[in-house]
Amino acid sequence: MPIDHYGVLAARAVDRRREGATDTPHYQIHLLDESGTHFRAAVNVESQQAPSELLYVVDEDFSHPVTALLPATAAGWRALPSRQGGAALDFVRGKLFERSAMRTLPPDRPGADNDLPDLLDRQVLRAIEDPAAVLYVFGQRWPAEPGKPDKVFGFKPGNGVHDVHMNQGNSGRFRGDDGVWQDGALLIHLPSESRWVGVFLAFQSQAWHTDDRTGHALDSHQPKPPKPPKPRGGHHSPAAGPA
Repeated sequence: MPIDHYGVLAARAVDRRREGATDTPHYQIHLLDESGTHFRAAVNVESQQAPSELLYVVDEDFSHPVTALLPATAAGWRALPSRQGGAALDFVRGKLFERSAMRTLPPDRPGADNDLPDLLDRQVLRAIEDPAAVLYVFGQRWPAEPGKPDKVFGFKPGNGVHDVHMNQGNSGRFRGDDGVWQDGALLIHLPSESRWVGVFLAFQSQAWHTDDRTGHALDSHQPKPPKPPKPRGGHHSPAAGPA
């Protein structure tokens, strides 16, 4: 069955935490909406299924009709019906980016600008530093935990969003999360620069030929995206992956 509680969080990014090479490392983002509610976004940076490196695309000048359907302010959590024509995302059907632009990055590597948390830092720190920026986190909300502090940032009650990645074409035990029009992503609106940034993640084990009703993989043979160019210094750009 599809994931439960799909939607989008519109909020201000106020902090971030990089996790090292643990069993299921995430890039953690602390967000605050305009009503004062705290949230944590848990963004996968490594897959539990081989290959472990995620696919990613970053579009630093993202232009798509979905942006006009989002609240202009840090309005908080909004549930989204998983169907075409609204603000729900679908990597296969929604024409959000070119799959051929996807590359891979490791979850943790010494040095600068050479792993997925480095790439996320580049975008999220920009949003933290800009008081006008709004971060939109698409994914699945987990229930608030009354009386229990968030395990990463300590705010009460614990509350947040995960599955911030493609949520269809899964294999093995993650196949039950499949669905259409329920993919996760990060969008950042930078009003002072009159532009949007899109960050899209997917797992290499996910299929890109999926059923229009269930989101299940339709065949096991999927063409692999091109390998990333060898680093020559500087910042890796575009990409997306399962949890």
